[in-house]
Amino acid sequence: MKIKVIMRSCEGYIPIPPVLSVPDPNALELTLPASDALIKNRRNEWIQIAGHAGSFAPAGPRTIWKKRLVKDNTETKVYQALMDDVSADVVPAFFREVEFNGDYFIELEDLLHHFHNPSIMDIKMGLRTFLESEVKNPVRRKDLYEKLVVLDPNAPTPDEHEERAVTKLRYMEFREKDSSTSSLGFRVEAIRMSGEIPRRDLRRIRERHEVVDVVGSFIQMKESIKIPLLNRLKEIRDKLQRSEFFKYREIIGSSLLILYDQDDNVGAWMIDFAKTMPVSQPLNHRSPWVLGNHEDGYLHGMDNLIAIIEELEMNP
Repeated sequence: MKIKVIMRSCEGYIPIPPVLSVPDPNALELTLPASDALIKNRRNEWIQIAGHAGSFAPAGPRTIWKKRLVKDNTETKVYQALMDDVSADVVPAFFREVEFNGDYFIELEDLLHHFHNPSIMDIKMGLRTFLESEVKNPVRRKDLYEKLVVLDPNAPTPDEHEERAVTKLRYMEFREKDSSTSSLGFRVEAIRMSGEIPRRDLRRIRERHEVVDVVGSFIQMKESIKIPLLNRLKEIRDKLQRSEFFKYREIIGSSLLILYDQDDNVGAWMIDFAKTMPVSQPLNHRSPWVLGNHEDGYLHGMDNLIAIIEELEMNP
């Protein structure tokens, strides 16, 4: 097994030794704790509410392992760079990359450690969830036509119906309109209220008033959650606007993870950077996207999310 150099220790965290003591390989199932001994020292059971099942595992009392693609270390490089950026404290602390039995993992701060049985909301940010490189091929595909018809039989044009094929760009743009992604610049991916099972049936919510209802229900119309959450989101927005790293990065498929608990501890962090790619021209993350300009709408989504929370009327 290869262990790469630790890039940064999180303030107040137990220093991680340069050699990781790997538990019994039979215990290293990504849907289970990596070690019974470690899990006993944790404040919460570890929870995953969105993303690919089996992508995470508890690694220590305050860290998790996130599995990455064997041939793509994009996310590792992003986290390494972010540790020296103005936005370092709006993402989980990155410690190192681990290779185990041919699989690769990045070891990150376990954000759940800061909370007691938290309520959690995963929000997919941006006006699109696909990279420009994924939709440049102009060839029309019959498989994507079939998928489009399933979404809406009336969506294809007469020409597309006749050919029974659509481009990937056409399909992906239509799919984004099936949620609030293309209008608000974000969509609620999943919610897990404290003590309940996760809800993952929210991504097709499209209308603004529906999103307002979902977000308001999540924060339970509590002023003690609304105010610190707004302050945190504005802090994240401010740091992204000042970050040289994000100025030259296309941020696709990234999420905001929002958490709070019964003690009114509230937090929010940016996560998921597997599709964060460098670009040659500066981006403002608010302009409308057209193929070739790489704008992702991340800050457009943040503006709308903040505006929605600001307008929520709290219970007395």
